[in-house]
Amino acid sequence: MEEAAGNTNNSPPILSQDDEIYLDEPYGGLFGDTAIAKVVEELVADPTMDYRPKYLADITGKSEASIYLILKKLMKLGLIEKSVEGKHPVYRVRVESKKFAALSFLAYAMLDDRDGTGCMDMAVADYYNSRLREEYEPKAIATSDGWKTGQGIITDDDSEERRRRHTLISVIV
Repeated sequence: MEEAAGNTNNSPPILSQDDEIYLDEPYGGLFGDTAIAKVVEELVADPTMDYRPKYLADITGKSEASIYLILKKLMKLGLIEKSVEGKHPVYRVRVESKKFAALSFLAYAMLDDRDGTGCMDMAVADYYNSRLREEYEPKAIATSDGWKTGQGIITDDDSEERRRRHTLISVIV
């Protein structure tokens, strides 16, 4: 996979035979080729879809009974929610779940490492801009006068550690 990660041109990456076997496995084989990994990959790939157990059984090749157990576990973990439409249950991804965000980032990271793309960086930037900026940026701006940068390091001028280092340097000089 090292060749693929370093791919900077527009040609598709050249994968070794060892790496090719993981292309069809959820998350590149990171979690194995399990039914739950296949279901999670499907949910993350299309989080806007309404999922029925029969559909998930068909795409994974597993029994509906095993799919119901997986869905029950994913509901307990807060990744999905269940509603009933007609006679059959429908499952939806809880897109506000941080687990969903983390799994999405992981899916993008697998793609980036394999193909040398920047999908995860774009997803992280979008997540920050849509979910975190409003909360954290005002705090950063409000406290920016107390911070200085130097050689890539950000320090708090009022920190006790900085005062001790400054005092020690002053004594030595």
